[in-house]
Amino acid sequence: MTTIGGPRIRRGGDARPRMRPARRSVLAALLTSVLFASACASSPQVPPSAGVFIPAARSGDVTFYLSLPSSPAALAAAAVNVSTPGSPTYRRFLSLDAAAGQFGAADAQISAAADAVHGLGLNFAADPTKLFARVSGSIAQWNTALGAPLAQRPGDASSPFITYSLPTQVPAALQPPGTALLLSNAQVYDPIAHGSQAPRTPSPTPGGSPWPRNTGTPPATTCQAPLVQQRRVYAPQQIQTAYGIDRLRAAASGTPVITVLDMGGGWLQGDLDRAAQCFGYTAPTVVQAQGDGVAEAIAKASAETSLDVQTVAAVAPGAHLRLVQTTADNGGMLDAFSRALGDTAGPPDVVTLSYGRCLVAENEVAPAFLATTDAVLAMTALTGVSAFVAAGDTGSTTCAKSPGTSLSYPAVSPFVTAVGGTRLALSPANTRTSETVWNDSAYGEKAAGGGAVGGMTPRPAYQSGATSAQFRAVPDVSAVADIVPGWPVVINSTLQTVGGTSGSTPLTAASTALVAASERQAGRPPLGLVNGWFYAAAGSKSASNPSPNSAAFFDVTEGNNDLAAVGCCAATAGYDPASGLGVPNWAALPATLTGPG
Repeated sequence: MTTIGGPRIRRGGDARPRMRPARRSVLAALLTSVLFASACASSPQVPPSAGVFIPAARSGDVTFYLSLPSSPAALAAAAVNVSTPGSPTYRRFLSLDAAAGQFGAADAQISAAADAVHGLGLNFAADPTKLFARVSGSIAQWNTALGAPLAQRPGDASSPFITYSLPTQVPAALQPPGTALLLSNAQVYDPIAHGSQAPRTPSPTPGGSPWPRNTGTPPATTCQAPLVQQRRVYAPQQIQTAYGIDRLRAAASGTPVITVLDMGGGWLQGDLDRAAQCFGYTAPTVVQAQGDGVAEAIAKASAETSLDVQTVAAVAPGAHLRLVQTTADNGGMLDAFSRALGDTAGPPDVVTLSYGRCLVAENEVAPAFLATTDAVLAMTALTGVSAFVAAGDTGSTTCAKSPGTSLSYPAVSPFVTAVGGTRLALSPANTRTSETVWNDSAYGEKAAGGGAVGGMTPRPAYQSGATSAQFRAVPDVSAVADIVPGWPVVINSTLQTVGGTSGSTPLTAASTALVAASERQAGRPPLGLVNGWFYAAAGSKSASNPSPNSAAFFDVTEGNNDLAAVGCCAATAGYDPASGLGVPNWAALPATLTGPG
């Protein structure tokens, strides 16, 4: 979630290879903001073929998504095989063309669907995955094709997107045999609504215990911004020292390629430059792509996107940093993953998403959308891209109206690495003195790291030795998500402290990208879905080893993420659905990576 001036929880191409309504996973920001006062002055992946590409977003177009015939079970099995250490095909990834040709729709099926849609006067474009297609047109084209006008709901300052809805009955040609419309709504960015947003003002600190302070030592070169002097933020270098990321970066080679998925937010180059100047790194160049419904870049800075970009930049300032900017709805999620994977310069090493929606509601409303998105995520893994998704900021109860525990999608997908949150305390030398599950209810803020055991997604094989639950448990790993002392982010030239899994997720993704780049530099394949590697490195619970404690992870054994008194979830030794495997020790974890099968 994003908070500017106060903690609000939002539920919720140059080399190889971030929303808003409902519950936007994962940025809790502090009530306090202060004017920023700086005293610091493998072999390469093959791009998709030229014949299948993602059309550029066009002003005035409205886009809906159509599933295509595919082989999802076989695709999932192949993705599992290349992601499982010890498998003969471990890290033997396919190009996107090969994966789409093997598991996506046949050319004849695509042509038949295209002909039907074209007959309605609409545009059709098969996605490079061949798992779905984009059906687009102007408002006039849609109204003619449907024989009735698209329903419209205007945007406003809090969600500057016009929502267009299909009628209950649509022409049969819009859903040719073997296909299905995935969603009945589509969004288009409205900069006029966005421009009417009133400025936010700082809120008073909520009741509760006094916030802790940064007990570590910021680098001497850190700018003298008020929040730094008040010890209310961590300098990025402090967190990196605590987790061994500085040692990882010193030993890394190659150039990481990182794609931030930005759903409905904006960022400013000046903010990134100020953050880099304050914390002593060189701001990378950001290459931005626009998604469906966002033909022009969102010019207003948001806390979500700004934090994503600045966190990644601090970890990997030498990376090729890409950003895919889409709408803030479910369609934007599918569009974002697709555009990251189908980049004409080739896929990235990692993608990172700080967004999520209530799984129960999504499964009831749009099961076809979930199935298609999961297939795209499976193809992401099969082609060697690592996907990281924030587990959320609402503890073990993501779905407010659902009894008991509930999880966020896509964090619960078996083809992503879900990242939870911790509260971190440091010594003067910036080493870890304690780390607990992130839960700020004691400080008057109803915010905690997402995590629980689901009830719909079967337990993936990589979790078999970690939990006895029969369903997917979240998160997989965690990292610092404190609100205070929290993540520093510059927004509109203002340094703020924010918290949430929107900080822990890009941190983990960028660290993984350093490993992937080093592997590629050494002539080895990328990493793909890293969960098999992570769980194997952490060790498994068993009768003889009930409390695994690998040096590859900092085990988190204290605290809970229960915000609604549902009895879940508490940290234990080894894996638990409050902190996952714990926090990766980036000084030791890379050494546990095994080569291709």
